[in-house]
Amino acid sequence: MIHHHPTETTLAAYAAGTLPEALAIVTATHIGRCVACRRSLETLEATGGALLEGMAPVAMAGDAWDRLLVRADEPAPQPPRILNPELPAPLSRVTFGRWWPIGFGMRYRPLRAAGAAWGGLLLASPNRSLPSHGHAGRELTCILSGSFADGTGVYEAGDLSEPVTDHDQPPVVIGTEPCLCIIASEGMRLRGLLGLVQRMIGQ
Repeated sequence: MIHHHPTETTLAAYAAGTLPEALAIVTATHIGRCVACRRSLETLEATGGALLEGMAPVAMAGDAWDRLLVRADEPAPQPPRILNPELPAPLSRVTFGRWWPIGFGMRYRPLRAAGAAWGGLLLASPNRSLPSHGHAGRELTCILSGSFADGTGVYEAGDLSEPVTDHDQPPVVIGTEPCLCIIASEGMRLRGLLGLVQRMIGQ
C-alpha cells in the first residue's frame, strides 16, 4: 500500500506540464502505481480545462488553418520503443546511461533527460545508507522495489519521497532485499564518492 505522495504543488506542476523532464518522469512513475494521485491528477486537469474555457477567445494566426492541414497529412508519430523491459512505465521507454559503482553495495545509472533537473536509478544493498547530500531545489525519489527509512518514515515500493530539508541522516535501506529507486533533483549536490561521479558525468 502506498503511503507517501508528491505535494499538491508538485502534482499541480506535473498537470500543468511545468516540471523539468527528470522530475516529471519520477512523478509519472509514482502516478502509474498510485490510484489516489491519478484521481487527483484528473481533478487538476479538469480544473485546468474549465479555466481555459472561461478565458476570452484569442484570434488565430492567419496561416493557422494551413499549418493544421499540413500536420494532418503527416504520419502519426510512433510511440517510443521499449528500452528497459524490466522497468515500469514510463521508465521502460526512457534512456539511461551505464551503471556506475559508487561504493560498497551501491550503484547509480544516470537518466538522459532534458532540462535543468537531473536524475537516475539508484540501487543499494540492505543496510546501506543512501548517499549523503544537500539540495537547493525540488528533489523526488520513487521507490521501485525494496524499502528505506529516514527521519520522516518508511518508504516502500510505489512511495514517493519529497524532502523539504537536507538529509542530515541519510536514508537507510531496510529489509532483506536491495532498494531500487528512481531519483531526480533540481539542485541536489551529492557528497563523497557519488558526488565525484556526479561531477564526472556532468550532472
